[in-house]
Amino acid sequence: MKILSEMINSIEIILNHVHEGIVIADKDGKVLYVNEANERITGLKNSKILGKFVKDVVPDSSIPEVINTGKEKLGVKTRVNNRYVISNIVPIKNKGSSEVIGAISVFLDVTELENLNARLLKAEEKINRLSLQLSSFIGNGEPIIGKNTKMQRAFSLALKAANINSNVLIIGESGTGKEVIAKFIHDKGLRKNKPFIAVNCGAIPENLLESELFGYEAGAFTGASSKGKPGLFEQADGGTIFLDEIGDMPYPLQVKLLRVLQEKEIMRVGGTQRIRLDVRVIAATNRDIEMMVKEKKFREDLYYRLNVIKIDLPPLRERKEDLPLYISYFLNKLSMRLGREKPKIASAAMKLLLNYDYPGNIRELENILEKSLIIDDDGLITVEDLPEYLFKGSTYKYFDLMKDRWPKLYEVEKNLIEESIKAFKNKTKVAEVLGIPRSTLYRKIKEYGIRC
Repeated sequence: MKILSEMINSIEIILNHVHEGIVIADKDGKVLYVNEANERITGLKNSKILGKFVKDVVPDSSIPEVINTGKEKLGVKTRVNNRYVISNIVPIKNKGSSEVIGAISVFLDVTELENLNARLLKAEEKINRLSLQLSSFIGNGEPIIGKNTKMQRAFSLALKAANINSNVLIIGESGTGKEVIAKFIHDKGLRKNKPFIAVNCGAIPENLLESELFGYEAGAFTGASSKGKPGLFEQADGGTIFLDEIGDMPYPLQVKLLRVLQEKEIMRVGGTQRIRLDVRVIAATNRDIEMMVKEKKFREDLYYRLNVIKIDLPPLRERKEDLPLYISYFLNKLSMRLGREKPKIASAAMKLLLNYDYPGNIRELENILEKSLIIDDDGLITVEDLPEYLFKGSTYKYFDLMKDRWPKLYEVEKNLIEESIKAFKNKTKVAEVLGIPRSTLYRKIKEYGIRC
């Protein structure tokens, strides 16, 4: 102890000017020295520490362990007086021997650093979340969200679903982007590096659907491969299987799917062995699945198995405030694909696009814009570049839409005849209402190529 005290006295002036905290204990674990930085870092009064056993002051201290083992401990995290410090603790040995006569601990306060790191992590999480939302707002290969409240809620649920492995049921009309949302959930989740297998349950004949989903053994049925074949569930092992149009799945097959969801295993057609699988299921339908359950057309127990997280995608007609965003996105996408400059849209054409209800939803909008882009030859999409069915309304609506390009007389005449035929069906009545001979009406129909 005398040797240790002499060592401390010789370097005390230096130790007190070190920014890090320093504690020196003797071979019994009693505190012989603490520098001024110790009080600042730990908040413990130096006068109350000196002469005390380290364990009585800091119960979690590793100094006694270092004294007992004679081995240093580096980067030790210790709680001291409601703070955390990182210490490097080294044994002090008698000169010229291996005898341990004490230990020295040099430490830094990491409480503030950890608080800062926690704030940085939260900030990073928020940035990542906002980045995801931003990329989705601009359609960076992900769902386009926009301002619509229902769609933002659907997107928020999709983000939550991505971070867990529960089954998901996506409800929405055809063309609303159900597969896009399913792929988004997969790509942002824990299984993103595993397979994503999409299957349309309504597109595969009923007698083939079971073997497609669960596979078959050699010779299971006429025409079966002699080697057998793994099904889509096996191909999706470790990843995600997307069962689109689940409402079209035959009732008997629903029983087998329920068993797969419950037991996490499948049996191939014609097989006797059960195959364990780890597959996440995302299902989707454009049908009223709850009504199907009431009508006994869809199993209630399967519905509840699938409906752990339910995401409702609103049709495009219910989120028209975001139509300009979708239109701009698809024009960008299509222009790049066709190797052309992004065209502008005349105000009359934009009115048509905004007024239409899109029964085919996003898929129909993209189809309309692609056709218009192909037809357009001057870099400006006008009414003439849009499908005719978009502006088959009343004559007054037609004039309103054509304000910025006054229609030709034959355009008005053609539109008027078409609307009259639609309203009265009978051509004799149409000729009478228009005040022209029936022969003239037939000539005009042929001249304008009007379909009756």
